[in-house]
Amino acid sequence: MPDGVRRRSFLGRSAMLGAAALGGPLALTACGGSDSEEQAAGNDYIPGSAALKVEIAPEIDGVPYPEGYVGPRARDLTPFGDGSTEFTMLSQVDPEMDMATNYYSTHLAETTGVNLSYVTVPAGEDGKTKVNAIMAGGDLPHAMMVGQDIFSPSEVSIYGSQGMFLPLDKLIDEYAPHVLDMFEAFPDMRAQYTSPDGRMYGLPSMNDCFHCKSANVRTWINSRWLEGVGAEAPETLEDFTVLMEEFRAYADRPEGSVLVTASAETMPFLVQFFLGSFLEMPELWVRRSGDTIEWSHEEPAFREGIIWLQEQFANGTFDTGMFSSTPEQYQKLGDATGGPKFGIAYGYSTFHFAADNDFTDPDNVARIMVPLAPMEGPGGVRTAQWDHFSYGYPNFVITPDCPDPEQLIRWADYQFELQLTTSMKRGEKGVGWDWATSEQKGIDGRQAIYQVLPAPEELKNQTWREWGPLYQSMDQRHAEALQDSNPSVEPILYAAGKLYEPFATTKETGVPPLVYDMEQSAQLGELETNLENHFTQAMAAFGTGAKDASDDADWEEYLAGAKAIGVETFVQLKQAAYDAQNG
Repeated sequence: MPDGVRRRSFLGRSAMLGAAALGGPLALTACGGSDSEEQAAGNDYIPGSAALKVEIAPEIDGVPYPEGYVGPRARDLTPFGDGSTEFTMLSQVDPEMDMATNYYSTHLAETTGVNLSYVTVPAGEDGKTKVNAIMAGGDLPHAMMVGQDIFSPSEVSIYGSQGMFLPLDKLIDEYAPHVLDMFEAFPDMRAQYTSPDGRMYGLPSMNDCFHCKSANVRTWINSRWLEGVGAEAPETLEDFTVLMEEFRAYADRPEGSVLVTASAETMPFLVQFFLGSFLEMPELWVRRSGDTIEWSHEEPAFREGIIWLQEQFANGTFDTGMFSSTPEQYQKLGDATGGPKFGIAYGYSTFHFAADNDFTDPDNVARIMVPLAPMEGPGGVRTAQWDHFSYGYPNFVITPDCPDPEQLIRWADYQFELQLTTSMKRGEKGVGWDWATSEQKGIDGRQAIYQVLPAPEELKNQTWREWGPLYQSMDQRHAEALQDSNPSVEPILYAAGKLYEPFATTKETGVPPLVYDMEQSAQLGELETNLENHFTQAMAAFGTGAKDASDDADWEEYLAGAKAIGVETFVQLKQAAYDAQNG
């Protein structure tokens, strides 16, 4: 499954913490030991001041690294634990996973010598709810793998400052040479995931995903329809208008199909894609001018884009069904017999608009739909959101009840080695993956490092997806061998990233990831939900004709509604957090 399969809110939900998640001040019920706190030495420790007490493992020979490769290296890891202590570890799981028998779990235990008993929660929102209940109850496991939307950076910072997680800085400096190797290669990472109080409570995993940088606005076009009308993908909105008329008249267009659509959940992303033809939008709500964060909806170009979108709904080019379509209904359009029932559709990846993804079949929707580049608008603007900042997430935390934090930080550190990072996602070497040959090229056209092997259908319970500590630099991700006989979505998404990169919003206009305190988080969580609802309701009103964005009174009503909800407070809170991190 590709990265980012979870829903990504257009207001940046992953960077915030709603009031409901915390449910009030946290009581420090899980602090179990002065020993652990002393070992972590978080109160007055200066990051980087301690010397390593263990050496990085030596590299193994024969790995075909491409020239200039930056990322994890294959190393000769030897066990350091004796298994005498059983640690409890929280992890997400898929329905078919059994952590006690999972290949990667058992392989990791053999490689490290560390004995773990897993506390499991479901992936996604259900898992987050269960973890919040565990935190509130105070009976914490010794460590937790909390990446992939279980905890945001703000949550890790808040829980850490409350004493629920140990500061990891000294542990990393003394016992995590593979992590320090990553910090040396990517020096901004340590600072980015350090909390406002100067401590690192969550060990960050690197997942520098090139295609994810534009994924929030990635939109796809039906290549069969293009071939059917003898057209090329549009370069401008004028081209788009002409093409839509050709699609409308296309004789082989399936009955009941629509021209441009999304689900109700993904509609805002599709809207943002088209708004990028009117103004530079590093995200849907705010952008940065120097060190000032601004709300972009009051700009004339934003309104111009909404008026254009409104016209597309009015003439039937945009499907008004997207205001109510469920993800399942949306996928049925993509999985329809005879080919997808849409000409243009939003999708973080192909899973958004189709449940049946078969990249080996050229007649499958996953191959028929191809990425659509942003188009030039009437003012010459042609941009797409590009995330210049996010290349990881705080993933691994240790709680004060842990009897031996040094062992667990070393356990996490080992997974920043190339073979373990690869096995976490691909399973057993020689079964799910193997080293590439010298003739194989990677996704980016350079020498490949590893190849994915065709897995037997019965091969299950092998991997952890991306839930545990890992080190996936961009070079590591792109070192997967291209194979005509075993295609995957990754080359398609890489090509989409290359298509969007020339039109990327600038780093100077983007707002970097921000960490909020408890009060800020609670306010932002409520504002986020209310502003999101206001925007989607307004788009439905404009799209169905109930309101007219070209009418001054209706437009002022939209702006006034956002201000009444508190968009100015929303911007002020972001500004305060930005100033605190960049002062």
